[in-house]
Formats: sequence, structure tokens, C-alpha cells
Amino acid sequence: MHELADTSIRKDRLLPWIAAERAFRAVVLLAVGLVLVTHPHANWASEISRVAEHLGLDPKSNWFKKLIDKISKIKANQDVVFGLAALVYGALEGAEAYGLWKRRRWGEWLTVLATSLFFIPEIWELAKSATLLKIGALLVNIVVVAYLLWRLRRD
Repeated sequence: MHELADTSIRKDRLLPWIAAERAFRAVVLLAVGLVLVTHPHANWASEISRVAEHLGLDPKSNWFKKLIDKISKIKANQDVVFGLAALVYGALEGAEAYGLWKRRRWGEWLTVLATSLFFIPEIWELAKSATLLKIGALLVNIVVVAYLLWRLRRD
């Protein structure tokens, strides 16, 4: 029986995909956090506009103007706070990715707990303004939690 459980765990092909998604989030969050902490007085609104133009995006579009407006309201001391928060969140995502990649039970529990705790702010954000990206992120997180809970209960 134990041998059968080990075989089914090894054949689980979704766990590495979830780990990869968490690792991608960790890399992005750690990079953003590091940049914010090390460059607190940068003019992020103009930097982001410049990068967007370089990528072929239209910085004059309505959604982009809203984003730039929000970013331009952030003060230098807030950059450091947001940077530190991104670093901590990135470390959490990295720990989840490692635990899931190595197929550790603690990694599955950590992912379920951390992801579930973020349902509240995600739903709050959706209530303020629903976008396809926010809805998609929430749905992905719900599926991940449901799947991991199913795995944890099965074992």
C-alpha cells in the first residue's frame, strides 16, 4: 500500500507546475522588492512609462494612465515599505515553491495556508474593481488550494 502511494505521488504532474508558478512569483517579487528598497527616490511613473514604450505598449491608454497615477502618488518612504513587503512575500513564495517542488507535505500545507489567507484581500480588490486579471488570479488560487487540500486529504 505504501509503495502504491509513493508511485502516485511521483506521478503527480500538477505539483511541479504549481511549484514553477510559485517560483516565478517569487523571482518577480524578490526582483521588485530589491529594486524598490535599493532605489527609493526613483521616479517610478516615468520609468514604467519608458519601459512600456520600449515594449510597444501605449502609455496614453486609459488603464495605463490610471496605473501611472497610482504609482506617482507613492512616496519614497513607501517605496521601502512596499519593497520590504515584496521581499517577505517573495521569500514566502520561494519557500512554497521549494516545498512543492521537493514534494514536501509542509510545502503543500504552507501553500494552502498562505494562499487561503490572501483570499480576503483578493476578494476585497475584486469588490472595488473587477478585472479579468484579478478574477483569473483568484480562480487560479482557488483551484490550487482545492487541489492541494484534495491531495492532503487523500494521503
